[in-house]
Amino acid sequence: MPSETTYVHLDTITNAVLSKGFTMNEYKDAVKRPIKNILLLNAPKGVGEYDPHTGFRMIRGIARIQEYFERSQHVIDDSSKWIDFESVELMRQLTPVEISELLYIAHAYTHLHSPFYYKLQNNYIHLTLPEAMTKVYYRNLDQFYSLLSINITTNMEKKINDKRNKFIFKKTKMITRIPVSEVKDLLPLLKEGVVFSFKKLKIKQEIYEIPIYLAEDRLKFVDRDFPEKDLLGNLCFDEKNQNWFFKEERSL
Repeated sequence: MPSETTYVHLDTITNAVLSKGFTMNEYKDAVKRPIKNILLLNAPKGVGEYDPHTGFRMIRGIARIQEYFERSQHVIDDSSKWIDFESVELMRQLTPVEISELLYIAHAYTHLHSPFYYKLQNNYIHLTLPEAMTKVYYRNLDQFYSLLSINITTNMEKKINDKRNKFIFKKTKMITRIPVSEVKDLLPLLKEGVVFSFKKLKIKQEIYEIPIYLAEDRLKFVDRDFPEKDLLGNLCFDEKNQNWFFKEERSL
């Protein structure tokens, strides 16, 4: 089933993204370099191996981490909280204060100091919140822009083919992936908190339009229909010319 909506609220000061509607497969496609090791900040017994220095459980090795991601994407709860790290030796040099900061992040969903640790060399902190919300800290925000590019393209593609196949069997339609540069142009909107509504996808003369609504921090309303007064514009794909563009309806 295609996602009905994707919610994004980006904080460029801390490089944190609060979101809903992304899949773990999309995360894997967006990550340029596979993750080597992760500390699980809230894992039950039996998952990964216990690290006596930090008191956390950990998973080492690219293959085992991929298996964990595959399993966790089928479980919707708030137990998937992890931070990646490069070296076990350096990780075991974490001080009690640094370990307590990680506990705080897992509990409060926010950081005390920098969310990026020299001893861990982490690129991410991934926190799954209640109501299927996710908060991720990115060392490099280009990873997120790539993720959003994949999410938008995949969901539009699925929705288009779902509409076509309601009437008669047709060959699956593929569309050009939205360039990361076009996603970056949406930054002023993403910083305010927006919803991409795929369920309201419109087709006008070979141009597909995804409405983008201002949501801010109204998290309870993310999956509901937004009034037209909250419409900021439409993200459009021109099938004939194979290009993407944003059509503004009102300014922030």
